Amino acid sequence: MKSIDVLIIGAGFGGLAMAHALDELGGVDCLIVEKADSVGGTWRDNIYPGAACDVPSHLYSLSFAPNPYWSRLFPRQGEIRAHMETLSAGWRARQRIRFGWTLRSMRWNAGARNWRVQNAGGECIDARVVVAAMGGLHVPSWPDIPGRDTFTGAQCHSARWRQEIKFGGNRVGVIGTGTSALQLIPELAQTAASLHVFQRTPVWVLPRPDFAIPRLLQSAFGVFPPLRLALRGMLYVLLESMSLALLKPRTAFWVKAIARWHLRKQVGDVAMRASLQADYPIGCKRIAMSSDFYPALTRDHVCLETMSIAAIEPGGVRLSDGRLIELDVLVYATGFRPMDVLASVDVLGEGGQSLAAYWADRPRTANGMAVPGFPNLFFVLGPNTALGHNSVLYMIESQVRHISRHLRQMRVDGSTRIEATAAAEARFMQHIDQAFPRTAWAGGCRSWYLNAQGRNIALWVGSSWAYRRRTAYRRGDDYIID
Repeated sequence: MKSIDVLIIGAGFGGLAMAHALDELGGVDCLIVEKADSVGGTWRDNIYPGAACDVPSHLYSLSFAPNPYWSRLFPRQGEIRAHMETLSAGWRARQRIRFGWTLRSMRWNAGARNWRVQNAGGECIDARVVVAAMGGLHVPSWPDIPGRDTFTGAQCHSARWRQEIKFGGNRVGVIGTGTSALQLIPELAQTAASLHVFQRTPVWVLPRPDFAIPRLLQSAFGVFPPLRLALRGMLYVLLESMSLALLKPRTAFWVKAIARWHLRKQVGDVAMRASLQADYPIGCKRIAMSSDFYPALTRDHVCLETMSIAAIEPGGVRLSDGRLIELDVLVYATGFRPMDVLASVDVLGEGGQSLAAYWADRPRTANGMAVPGFPNLFFVLGPNTALGHNSVLYMIESQVRHISRHLRQMRVDGSTRIEATAAAEARFMQHIDQAFPRTAWAGGCRSWYLNAQGRNIALWVGSSWAYRRRTAYRRGDDYIID
């Protein structure tokens, strides 16, 4: 049985950032375990056509691993994945990443002051500290539609893409009009014989000013780093300004104006435009960015279906008005279940307390990273730390710096145990709950930000800079260290 200082679960951006922070700390025996056969996380699992990031490339980068050679302003999935492979090469060479390691259980051993972590094959690792960096955008959310398993054509979820499915020349249906769908639909429209887009709720769409970055400018970024840093800073400030529109919806008139102008400019048909106009506060659902979604919908062989779906049948989709839309291929672009990443994992803390039971009502943490009763366990991108406006990598780096700062203090003190206090958890959750009702996210729509009771389980309710300030120092009164 292997025994180590720190076990990192997940080899996405969060896990790699945590590993780098521990390298900077020095003298830490750490290991990354990953369920898949390669690094990448979200960018390994989401390989649908058109998959790309909606944050500019020079901002969607870890600060310690700048890439001056991004080929586009908004990076595509393949380029991000390749960047992460390059970034992880050192840890892979030192055999600090174990692939094919599917987590099944974690049990706190109070006597030894460590976690016993077991995988699906029964292998165990004892770790003094565990950092769960599994992310949330990879567990697909399947819609509850009668007859979904009866469809006789090919079908898949955008988060479980099947490369072998033939779309060209076939009758294709896409259920959903969220961010993944907006990227996927223009690609499918190029080859499908017909494409039916099933929309439950329209989304607010902003133009996506993507373009190829000239090689000369890429070289300039590489030779003169201050130029790249200036661009990164400008992009950060621009996106951070969006937080004002989300936190104070009355100020969002300018964002709405851009979205409405974009819709008018790209969709000439008045009836279709009305079907695509969102009627909830902008930001209540994730704001989408696309400059080719609306044009794809106006193509002759593409049909926007706004009637609700009654059932899925062997030959296609039955709408509530009785029509059967006959299809050869069906794609579900219906998003993710961010809190289900631990659904199949048995996590038992102090006194055998179950994390699943503790979070039965809603996930609760101190600062989005630690849970009372579960010592020496930290989360990266845990509950209420996702963003609706800026680069989530900024949040990741805020968290890994916070965690490594406390691990350094434990080393100085000779301590072996750190646990969030119940008071710290209460303060953090009170802040989330008091701020949330005043935001655009509380505008009454359904989104993956909320659980079935309408509680915010995913989002940080402030600017990313406010979270950086909150986590920038050791918060001694938030933890018991002994």
